Amino acid sequence: APPGSRLSRMGPRRKLPLRSGTVHNLTATQQQHYTELERILAAEPETSVEAHTRESRRQRLLRHLRAWDFDVQCALKSIHTHAAAWKDVGMDRFTDTDELKESDPMFVCGEDLWGRTLVICRPGTFVARDEHDSVNTARRCIWTMQRAIDRLGPGLEQVVVVYDIYGVSRRNMDRVFIAEIVRFMGALFPDRMASCICVNVHWTVMVFWRALQPMLSTKTQAKVQIHGTDVMKALSNVLPSDHPYLQYLLSVKGRSASERNAVPLPRATAFVPRWREAIEVDQTITCATPCHEQQRSLQPGTVMQNIFVRYFSCCCGKVRTDAKPVSAEAEHREPFLTAPREEIASSSNSCTVVASQTSWWPKRLCLCRCSKRDTRAKFVSRVPKDFGDAGM
Repeated sequence: APPGSRLSRMGPRRKLPLRSGTVHNLTATQQQHYTELERILAAEPETSVEAHTRESRRQRLLRHLRAWDFDVQCALKSIHTHAAAWKDVGMDRFTDTDELKESDPMFVCGEDLWGRTLVICRPGTFVARDEHDSVNTARRCIWTMQRAIDRLGPGLEQVVVVYDIYGVSRRNMDRVFIAEIVRFMGALFPDRMASCICVNVHWTVMVFWRALQPMLSTKTQAKVQIHGTDVMKALSNVLPSDHPYLQYLLSVKGRSASERNAVPLPRATAFVPRWREAIEVDQTITCATPCHEQQRSLQPGTVMQNIFVRYFSCCCGKVRTDAKPVSAEAEHREPFLTAPREEIASSSNSCTVVASQTSWWPKRLCLCRCSKRDTRAKFVSRVPKDFGDAGM
């Protein structure tokens, strides 16, 4: 398939079962914890980073809660840690050319049977020249993981990692590189990894794995699967039979090192971001459902009154959060556009109006300038930040 095209698959894409604690599958207790986290963040907002614009707020907060088994305080710390780690790594300084390719120790290669982004790691190809090279390569791996996540479509929150351990020796076990990966991957990507499937694992590598385990969270360890050279057994239930990397592993199985080098690696998948599409779908569902359910329980007169008030809510309520200018690229993200700081708007999640602290009616009734009716609005609501380190 040409670069950038979707990989062929045998049969239709499978549907993932709903996981507990996700946007559409919350228990009453989990909802209470989420509400408590929102309340705390209103008083202790996290630092805003670019990653927050690439995911709906509710989905992001729930992801941190899941990573910490809905422990609100741990999730709160995770949220703040994420923002700090984003800045420490310098994620905003990376460009398209910094994403790793198939010749590097990590690259993106298509999708699994459920449409989740597949990340290939080949640690045996990396030998650090010096400490700077170790740190730089580790951070490019982190950036590549972020780009893999940005490829996820609607309804998908996790990627699948395949670790091809072939050729790994002591010279590949660079402590600086490993420490950088362990330090930031869990902090930046809580609950982002569905599974990590290790193939071509020699028994000698198990010594390294046992040494690495104490550095990983319990949840991350539980997602790791260890396999030998039987790649079909390891991957046939995860990848389509025609997946390029599965075909590559089968073609080099049993060959000598020189013969393996003669077999070309599959090309890294071109970057086609889908996070905007995912946000639009998520916000359409999460905004419409509560409003619809709330209206069904109201008397007809109350329903009409609420509809009338909500129509003018952009002129009758205060914006709950501060606003900040955004780039021209972000200006086109319709789901995030709200009124400027001095404008007024209603909460899109609860469909309730916040009373204005200034003159209200009819003095404040003016031509609506919010982005729902004015596409020229150039401000975006500041989303509370969240981050933590519970592992991937």
